[in-house]
Amino acid sequence: MEGVTSQGTGAVTEPGATRSLGRSSLVSMLARVFAVQELGVLAAGLVIGGVFAFLSPEFLTMASAGSILASAVQFGIVGVGVTVLMIAGEFDLSVASVYSLCPLVMAWLWIDHGVNVFLSLTLALALAASIGAINGLATLLLNIPSFIITLATGLFWAGVSLNLTGGYPISYFGTSPVMSWLGAAEMGSSKISVSIFWLVAIVVILASVLRMTATGNWVFACGGDGRAARAMGVPVAVVKLGCFILSSVLAAFTGIVQFGSFGSATPTQGSDLALTALVVAVVGGGSLMGGRGSIVGALLAAIVLGMSYTGLVLSGVSTTWFQSFVGFLLLFAVIMNLRMERLGARFGVIRKS
Repeated sequence: MEGVTSQGTGAVTEPGATRSLGRSSLVSMLARVFAVQELGVLAAGLVIGGVFAFLSPEFLTMASAGSILASAVQFGIVGVGVTVLMIAGEFDLSVASVYSLCPLVMAWLWIDHGVNVFLSLTLALALAASIGAINGLATLLLNIPSFIITLATGLFWAGVSLNLTGGYPISYFGTSPVMSWLGAAEMGSSKISVSIFWLVAIVVILASVLRMTATGNWVFACGGDGRAARAMGVPVAVVKLGCFILSSVLAAFTGIVQFGSFGSATPTQGSDLALTALVVAVVGGGSLMGGRGSIVGALLAAIVLGMSYTGLVLSGVSTTWFQSFVGFLLLFAVIMNLRMERLGARFGVIRKS
């Protein structure tokens, strides 16, 4: 069979070479698709949103958007902190206890003992940083898996929360500029809390740091291969310690934002938040083995969870099914991430972090 002559060059392209070129282009296109971590959670969000929009017309209203974003703030701020720590190769199961303890400490100082509100806020965040440092130092110095360390410290601080107020909530009545900026204020008549700005700001900052700075490269290196990173001069212990502190501080800040939004700090609030934050990190494209993750993906995962919770409410389904949905979503995300990694490896591409 005769070859095909390219015009203007006189070169002859064999049909087999043409088919090979076509297959190569297809492989290249698929490789680029598999390299996008956020693609899966974005697709899931579109499907879930479409289902709930079909089941309940109210799902597409501004009030529904406000509810979705309020849930996304709770799941998202904690989730991005856990995501950064997971990228570094560690876990934090104490975030739920920190989430409830620190706003309770702030309320206890401010409302029960008359301490200045800003000072109370600062001390609560300092406590969170100390808890994160304890988690990090215990993990690094004792060489015990962070899963065990943070599970133990989480149980300890949960007990402290219950004993601090005898198990009773502390409520706030009145007005305060600090509380308004933390989350009590809404944007006009939109029913959307200003707390969404905190989530967006934190996501932008962390995504920029991870993608554009040497510190971000160090975080990925620590989770990818700690020994190799240490051999290349990366301060692995310092980086991981900083990630532990960040995770705790963001968990505390989320609890304080919720305190500002609802005016009440409860010792048992967010008891299941640790696993929900883990779901946010994994569904967003993070790896349980470390070295990979996406802040933007975690944000999208938080929005998907917010959509799911709000959609269940508007569809008349009991919210007690939400935990079942989260469990299913976690398992599905882990399976899909593994399959995507294998497909990406097959096409010779490493998924983008």
